[in-house]
Amino acid sequence: MKRSIIKLKILLKQNWIWFAALFIWFLANYIGFYFLTGGNFTEALMYTFYFGQLAHPYGYFYIIFSQCIILGLIISLVTVGLYRNYHPKQTCLTLAKSMKNHAIIIGFSHLGERIREFLIKNKKKYVIIEEEEALIKDLIEAEEPVIPQKPIKMEVLENANIKDAKLVICTKNSLEDLVVGANLIRDVNKTCKIICECFDDSLAPILEKDLGCTTISTSLYAADYIIAEIDKLNPQSILLIGCTYTTRHLLKQLKDKNITYKIIEYNRTAVEDLLDEEPIIIGDAKDKDILTEAGISSVDLAIILIDTVQENLIIADQIRELNKNCPLICRFFHEELAEILEKPPFNALVISTSKHMLEKLVEMGIFMSL
Repeated sequence: MKRSIIKLKILLKQNWIWFAALFIWFLANYIGFYFLTGGNFTEALMYTFYFGQLAHPYGYFYIIFSQCIILGLIISLVTVGLYRNYHPKQTCLTLAKSMKNHAIIIGFSHLGERIREFLIKNKKKYVIIEEEEALIKDLIEAEEPVIPQKPIKMEVLENANIKDAKLVICTKNSLEDLVVGANLIRDVNKTCKIICECFDDSLAPILEKDLGCTTISTSLYAADYIIAEIDKLNPQSILLIGCTYTTRHLLKQLKDKNITYKIIEYNRTAVEDLLDEEPIIIGDAKDKDILTEAGISSVDLAIILIDTVQENLIIADQIRELNKNCPLICRFFHEELAEILEKPPFNALVISTSKHMLEKLVEMGIFMSL
Protein backbone atom coordinates (compact mmCIF):
# COMPACT_ATOMS: atom_id res chain seq x y z
CA MET A 1 0.00 0.00 0.00
CA LYS A 2 2.78 2.40 0.96
CA ARG A 3 4.65 1.62 -2.27
CA SER A 4 1.50 2.32 -4.34
CA ILE A 5 0.97 5.70 -2.65
CA ILE A 6 4.61 6.65 -3.27
CA LYS A 7 4.35 5.65 -6.95
CA LEU A 8 1.17 7.73 -7.32
CA LYS A 9 2.87 10.77 -5.78
CA ILE A 10 5.83 10.37 -8.13
CA LEU A 11 3.57 10.09 -11.19
CA LEU A 12 1.56 13.15 -10.17
CA LYS A 13 4.73 15.16 -9.58
CA GLN A 14 6.36 14.17 -12.86
CA ASN A 15 3.22 14.77 -14.96
CA TRP A 16 1.59 17.64 -13.09
CA ILE A 17 1.36 19.85 -16.20
CA TRP A 18 -0.92 17.37 -17.97
CA PHE A 19 -3.12 16.84 -14.95
CA ALA A 20 -3.32 20.62 -14.53
CA ALA A 21 -4.38 21.01 -18.17
CA LEU A 22 -7.06 18.36 -17.71
CA PHE A 23 -8.35 20.10 -14.57
CA ILE A 24 -8.46 23.53 -16.25
CA TRP A 25 -10.32 22.07 -19.26
CA PHE A 26 -13.08 20.59 -17.11
CA LEU A 27 -13.26 23.64 -14.82
CA ALA A 28 -13.63 26.08 -17.72
CA ASN A 29 -16.38 24.03 -19.33
CA TYR A 30 -18.16 23.53 -16.01
CA ILE A 31 -18.29 27.31 -15.56
CA GLY A 32 -19.67 27.67 -19.10
CA PHE A 33 -22.39 25.05 -18.51
CA TYR A 34 -23.20 26.61 -15.13
CA PHE A 35 -24.16 29.89 -16.78
CA LEU A 36 -25.90 28.20 -19.73
CA THR A 37 -28.13 26.24 -17.30
CA GLY A 38 -29.00 29.31 -15.30
CA GLY A 39 -26.80 28.41 -12.34
CA ASN A 40 -27.89 24.79 -11.98
CA PHE A 41 -24.96 23.12 -10.19
CA THR A 42 -26.07 19.52 -10.78
CA GLU A 43 -26.87 19.87 -14.49
CA ALA A 44 -23.61 21.72 -15.16
CA LEU A 45 -21.68 18.92 -13.47
CA MET A 46 -23.51 16.24 -15.48
CA TYR A 47 -22.88 17.98 -18.81
CA THR A 48 -19.19 18.55 -17.95
CA PHE A 49 -18.57 14.87 -17.30
CA TYR A 50 -20.73 13.48 -20.16
CA PHE A 51 -23.68 12.21 -18.11
CA GLY A 52 -25.94 14.26 -20.30
CA GLN A 53 -25.94 16.58 -23.33
CA LEU A 54 -27.11 20.19 -23.22
CA ALA A 55 -29.62 21.05 -25.96
CA HIS A 56 -27.57 24.00 -27.09
CA PRO A 57 -25.04 24.48 -29.94
CA TYR A 58 -22.21 24.59 -27.42
CA GLY A 59 -23.45 21.38 -25.82
CA TYR A 60 -23.15 19.55 -29.18
CA PHE A 61 -19.78 21.16 -29.87
CA TYR A 62 -18.44 20.21 -26.41
CA ILE A 63 -19.29 16.53 -26.75
CA ILE A 64 -17.72 16.15 -30.19
CA PHE A 65 -14.70 18.39 -29.71
CA SER A 66 -13.94 17.23 -26.18
CA GLN A 67 -14.16 13.49 -26.76
CA CYS A 68 -12.61 13.35 -30.21
CA ILE A 69 -9.85 15.91 -29.97
CA ILE A 70 -9.05 17.67 -26.69
CA LEU A 71 -9.73 14.88 -24.20
CA GLY A 72 -8.14 12.27 -26.46
CA LEU A 73 -5.04 14.44 -26.86
CA ILE A 74 -4.68 15.12 -23.14
CA ILE A 75 -5.13 11.46 -22.19
CA SER A 76 -2.63 10.44 -24.86
CA LEU A 77 -0.07 12.95 -23.61
CA VAL A 78 -0.60 11.87 -20.00
CA THR A 79 -0.23 8.19 -20.91
CA VAL A 80 2.94 8.82 -22.89
CA GLY A 81 4.25 11.00 -20.11
CA LEU A 82 3.61 8.36 -17.48
CA TYR A 83 5.47 5.66 -19.38
CA ARG A 84 8.27 8.02 -20.38
CA ASN A 85 8.87 9.64 -17.00
CA TYR A 86 8.25 6.87 -14.51
CA HIS A 87 11.36 5.05 -13.40
CA PRO A 88 11.48 2.41 -10.63
CA LYS A 89 14.65 3.97 -9.21
CA GLN A 90 12.61 6.96 -8.12
CA THR A 91 10.25 4.71 -6.17
CA CYS A 92 13.24 2.93 -4.61
CA LEU A 93 14.74 6.24 -3.52
CA THR A 94 11.48 7.62 -2.15
CA LEU A 95 10.87 4.41 -0.21
CA ALA A 96 14.38 4.58 1.22
CA LYS A 97 13.88 8.17 2.35
CA SER A 98 10.61 7.28 4.07
CA MET A 99 12.10 4.55 6.30
CA LYS A 100 12.34 5.04 10.06
CA ASN A 101 13.72 2.82 12.85
CA HIS A 102 15.24 0.66 10.13
CA ALA A 103 18.43 -1.18 9.24
CA ILE A 104 20.79 0.06 6.54
CA ILE A 105 22.76 -2.63 4.73
CA ILE A 106 25.85 -1.22 2.99
CA GLY A 107 26.99 -3.66 0.33
CA PHE A 108 24.77 -6.36 -1.15
CA SER A 109 27.24 -9.19 -0.63
CA HIS A 110 26.26 -12.78 0.20
CA LEU A 111 26.04 -11.69 3.82
CA GLY A 112 24.02 -8.62 2.84
CA GLU A 113 21.62 -10.84 0.93
CA ARG A 114 21.18 -13.17 3.91
CA ILE A 115 20.58 -10.23 6.24
CA ARG A 116 17.90 -8.85 3.91
CA GLU A 117 16.14 -12.23 3.82
CA PHE A 118 16.29 -12.41 7.62
CA LEU A 119 14.82 -8.91 7.98
CA ILE A 120 12.00 -9.63 5.54
CA LYS A 121 11.18 -12.88 7.33
CA ASN A 122 11.02 -11.02 10.64
CA LYS A 123 9.08 -8.07 9.17
CA LYS A 124 11.84 -5.54 9.81
CA LYS A 125 12.43 -2.45 7.66
CA TYR A 126 15.65 -1.97 5.72
CA VAL A 127 17.47 0.09 3.10
CA ILE A 128 20.26 -1.30 0.90
CA ILE A 129 23.10 0.87 -0.43
CA GLU A 130 25.07 -0.82 -3.21
CA GLU A 131 27.05 1.01 -5.89
CA GLU A 132 27.26 -1.99 -8.26
CA GLU A 133 23.85 -1.72 -9.87
CA ALA A 134 24.08 -5.18 -11.44
CA LEU A 135 23.96 -6.73 -7.95
CA ILE A 136 20.64 -5.07 -7.11
CA LYS A 137 19.04 -4.99 -10.55
CA ASP A 138 16.22 -7.33 -9.50
CA LEU A 139 15.60 -5.30 -6.34
CA ILE A 140 15.33 -2.08 -8.36
CA GLU A 141 12.85 -3.68 -10.75
CA ALA A 142 10.86 -4.94 -7.75
CA GLU A 143 10.91 -1.38 -6.35
CA GLU A 144 12.63 -2.29 -3.10
CA PRO A 145 14.17 0.44 -0.87
CA VAL A 146 17.62 0.37 -2.47
CA ILE A 147 20.08 3.12 -3.43
CA PRO A 148 22.50 2.30 -6.29
CA GLN A 149 25.27 4.70 -5.22
CA LYS A 150 28.56 4.71 -3.32
CA PRO A 151 27.88 4.98 0.44
CA ILE A 152 30.62 7.46 1.37
CA LYS A 153 28.64 10.57 0.47
CA MET A 154 26.45 12.32 3.01
CA GLU A 155 23.75 12.84 0.39
CA VAL A 156 23.49 9.07 -0.12
CA LEU A 157 23.28 8.40 3.62
CA GLU A 158 20.64 11.12 3.98
CA ASN A 159 18.62 9.45 1.21
CA ALA A 160 18.73 6.29 3.34
CA ASN A 161 17.44 8.45 6.25
CA ILE A 162 20.52 7.70 8.34
CA LYS A 163 19.39 9.98 11.19
CA ASP A 164 16.43 7.69 11.98
CA ALA A 165 18.24 4.37 11.43
CA LYS A 166 18.66 1.97 14.34
CA LEU A 167 21.26 -0.30 12.77
CA VAL A 168 23.90 -0.02 10.03
CA ILE A 169 25.68 -3.13 8.75
CA CYS A 170 28.61 -2.68 6.37
CA THR A 171 29.51 -5.83 4.45
CA LYS A 172 31.83 -4.26 1.86
CA ASN A 173 35.48 -5.26 1.63
CA SER A 174 36.62 -1.66 1.33
CA LEU A 175 38.75 0.32 3.79
CA GLU A 176 37.44 3.60 2.39
CA ASP A 177 33.79 2.59 2.76
CA LEU A 178 34.35 1.29 6.29
CA VAL A 179 36.25 4.24 7.75
CA VAL A 180 34.75 7.16 5.79
CA GLY A 181 31.24 5.70 5.90
CA ALA A 182 31.36 5.06 9.66
CA ASN A 183 32.69 8.59 10.28
CA LEU A 184 29.89 10.19 8.23
CA ILE A 185 27.27 8.08 9.99
CA ARG A 186 28.54 9.14 13.42
CA ASP A 187 28.33 12.81 12.38
CA VAL A 188 24.57 12.44 11.99
CA ASN A 189 23.56 9.51 14.20
CA LYS A 190 25.41 9.06 17.48
CA THR A 191 23.31 6.19 18.83
CA CYS A 192 22.69 3.67 16.07
CA LYS A 193 24.60 0.40 16.10
CA ILE A 194 27.26 0.16 13.39
CA ILE A 195 28.38 -3.36 12.54
CA CYS A 196 31.37 -3.71 10.22
CA GLU A 197 32.37 -6.94 8.55
CA CYS A 198 36.12 -6.50 8.95
CA PHE A 199 38.31 -8.32 6.43
CA ASP A 200 41.52 -6.80 7.80
CA ASP A 201 41.89 -7.64 11.50
CA SER A 202 44.37 -4.79 12.04
CA LEU A 203 41.62 -2.29 11.18
CA ALA A 204 39.21 -3.52 13.88
CA PRO A 205 40.69 -1.50 16.82
CA ILE A 206 40.37 1.77 14.86
CA LEU A 207 36.74 1.15 14.00
CA GLU A 208 35.85 0.06 17.52
CA LYS A 209 37.79 2.66 19.53
CA ASP A 210 37.47 5.79 17.41
CA LEU A 211 34.12 5.31 15.66
CA GLY A 212 32.12 3.24 18.12
CA CYS A 213 31.61 0.33 15.74
CA THR A 214 31.24 -3.36 16.47
CA THR A 215 33.48 -5.39 14.17
CA ILE A 216 32.87 -8.94 13.09
CA SER A 217 35.83 -10.90 11.75
CA THR A 218 34.77 -13.27 8.99
CA SER A 219 38.20 -14.85 8.99
CA LEU A 220 38.17 -15.46 12.75
CA TYR A 221 34.71 -17.02 12.76
CA ALA A 222 35.60 -19.18 9.77
CA ALA A 223 38.80 -20.32 11.51
CA ASP A 224 36.87 -21.24 14.66
CA TYR A 225 34.42 -23.29 12.60
CA ILE A 226 37.24 -25.06 10.75
CA ILE A 227 39.01 -25.85 14.04
CA ALA A 228 35.79 -27.42 15.32
CA GLU A 229 35.73 -29.66 12.24
CA ILE A 230 39.44 -30.49 12.66
CA ASP A 231 38.73 -31.59 16.24
CA LYS A 232 36.10 -34.00 14.92
CA LEU A 233 38.39 -35.45 12.23
CA ASN A 234 41.56 -35.54 14.38
CA PRO A 235 44.00 -35.38 11.42
CA GLN A 236 47.77 -35.70 11.86
CA SER A 237 48.68 -33.77 8.71
CA ILE A 238 46.90 -30.94 6.90
CA LEU A 239 47.42 -29.13 3.60
CA LEU A 240 46.27 -25.49 3.63
CA ILE A 241 45.70 -23.97 0.19
CA GLY A 242 45.82 -20.17 0.18
CA CYS A 243 47.35 -17.99 2.90
CA THR A 244 44.42 -15.75 3.84
CA TYR A 245 43.50 -14.10 7.14
CA THR A 246 41.64 -17.31 7.98
CA THR A 247 44.83 -19.30 7.36
CA ARG A 248 46.77 -17.08 9.72
CA HIS A 249 44.15 -17.55 12.43
CA LEU A 250 44.45 -21.32 11.98
CA LEU A 251 48.24 -21.55 12.26
CA LYS A 252 48.59 -20.88 15.98
CA GLN A 253 45.85 -23.33 16.88
CA LEU A 254 47.33 -26.03 14.63
CA LYS A 255 50.68 -25.58 16.37
CA ASP A 256 49.02 -25.84 19.78
CA LYS A 257 47.45 -29.11 18.67
CA ASN A 258 50.80 -30.42 17.33
CA ILE A 259 49.31 -30.98 13.88
CA THR A 260 51.73 -31.08 10.96
CA TYR A 261 50.77 -28.77 8.12
CA LYS A 262 51.97 -27.24 4.87
CA ILE A 263 50.75 -24.15 3.02
CA ILE A 264 50.50 -23.57 -0.72
CA GLU A 265 50.39 -19.90 -1.72
CA TYR A 266 50.66 -18.47 -5.23
CA ASN A 267 51.55 -14.89 -4.22
CA ARG A 268 54.99 -14.76 -2.61
CA THR A 269 54.47 -11.17 -1.43
CA ALA A 270 51.42 -12.21 0.60
CA VAL A 271 53.55 -14.55 2.76
CA GLU A 272 56.87 -12.71 2.82
CA ASP A 273 56.69 -12.34 6.60
CA LEU A 274 56.08 -16.08 7.10
CA LEU A 275 58.65 -17.63 4.76
CA ASP A 276 61.35 -18.06 7.39
CA GLU A 277 59.14 -19.73 9.97
CA GLU A 278 56.36 -21.58 8.15
CA PRO A 279 56.38 -24.58 5.73
CA ILE A 280 55.19 -22.66 2.68
CA ILE A 281 55.35 -23.84 -0.92
CA ILE A 282 55.18 -20.97 -3.41
CA GLY A 283 53.18 -22.11 -6.41
CA ASP A 284 49.81 -22.59 -8.05
CA ALA A 285 47.65 -25.21 -6.35
CA LYS A 286 45.94 -25.90 -9.67
CA ASP A 287 49.23 -27.48 -10.76
CA LYS A 288 49.37 -31.20 -9.94
CA ASP A 289 53.14 -31.01 -9.47
CA ILE A 290 52.74 -28.39 -6.75
CA LEU A 291 50.08 -30.49 -5.01
CA THR A 292 52.31 -33.54 -5.25
CA GLU A 293 55.27 -31.60 -3.83
CA ALA A 294 53.05 -30.58 -0.90
CA GLY A 295 52.26 -34.26 -0.24
CA ILE A 296 48.57 -34.22 -1.16
CA SER A 297 48.51 -37.98 -1.70
CA SER A 298 49.22 -38.69 1.97
CA VAL A 299 47.63 -35.83 3.94
CA ASP A 300 44.77 -36.50 6.33
CA LEU A 301 42.90 -33.28 5.46
CA ALA A 302 42.99 -30.64 2.71
CA ILE A 303 41.54 -27.16 3.29
CA ILE A 304 40.94 -24.75 0.40
CA LEU A 305 40.84 -21.14 1.59
CA ILE A 306 40.63 -19.42 -1.80
CA ASP A 307 37.45 -17.50 -2.66
CA THR A 308 37.64 -17.57 -6.45
CA VAL A 309 34.95 -19.77 -8.00
CA GLN A 310 37.02 -21.16 -10.85
CA GLU A 311 40.06 -21.91 -8.70
CA ASN A 312 38.01 -23.73 -6.07
CA LEU A 313 36.53 -26.09 -8.62
CA ILE A 314 39.81 -26.77 -10.40
CA ILE A 315 41.80 -27.31 -7.20
CA ALA A 316 39.12 -29.56 -5.73
CA ASP A 317 39.11 -31.59 -8.94
CA GLN A 318 42.92 -31.91 -8.92
CA ILE A 319 42.91 -32.99 -5.27
CA ARG A 320 40.37 -35.70 -5.97
CA GLU A 321 42.49 -37.05 -8.81
CA LEU A 322 45.50 -37.33 -6.50
CA ASN A 323 43.73 -38.27 -3.28
CA LYS A 324 40.20 -39.63 -3.52
CA ASN A 325 39.68 -40.28 0.18
CA CYS A 326 41.08 -37.45 2.29
CA PRO A 327 38.50 -35.10 3.83
CA LEU A 328 38.22 -31.79 2.00
CA ILE A 329 37.05 -28.49 3.50
CA CYS A 330 36.28 -25.42 1.38
CA ARG A 331 35.59 -21.97 2.75
CA PHE A 332 33.27 -20.44 0.21
CA PHE A 333 30.81 -17.62 -0.48
CA HIS A 334 29.03 -18.86 -3.61
CA GLU A 335 25.94 -20.76 -2.42
CA GLU A 336 25.09 -22.46 -5.72
CA LEU A 337 28.63 -23.73 -6.24
CA ALA A 338 28.72 -24.95 -2.65
CA GLU A 339 26.04 -27.52 -3.52
CA ILE A 340 28.23 -28.85 -6.34
CA LEU A 341 31.31 -29.18 -4.11
CA GLU A 342 29.33 -31.04 -1.47
CA LYS A 343 28.35 -33.78 -3.91
CA PRO A 344 30.49 -36.54 -5.53
CA PRO A 345 33.16 -36.62 -6.75
CA PHE A 346 34.31 -33.68 -4.55
CA ASN A 347 32.53 -34.67 -1.32
CA ALA A 348 33.74 -31.47 0.34
CA LEU A 349 32.54 -29.86 3.54
CA VAL A 350 31.71 -26.30 2.50
CA ILE A 351 31.81 -23.59 5.13
CA SER A 352 29.38 -20.81 4.24
CA THR A 353 30.84 -17.68 5.82
CA SER A 354 27.68 -15.65 5.23
CA LYS A 355 25.42 -18.27 6.81
CA HIS A 356 27.52 -18.61 9.95
CA MET A 357 28.02 -14.85 10.17
CA LEU A 358 24.26 -14.23 10.13
CA GLU A 359 23.83 -16.85 12.85
CA LYS A 360 26.49 -15.04 14.88
CA LEU A 361 24.77 -11.67 14.44
CA VAL A 362 21.46 -13.13 15.60
CA GLU A 363 23.21 -14.73 18.57
CA MET A 364 24.77 -11.36 19.48
CA GLY A 365 21.29 -9.76 19.52
CA ILE A 366 22.22 -7.25 16.83
CA PHE A 367 18.69 -7.07 15.43
CA MET A 368 16.94 -6.61 18.77
CA SER A 369 16.92 -2.81 18.41
CA LEU A 370 14.75 -2.88 15.27
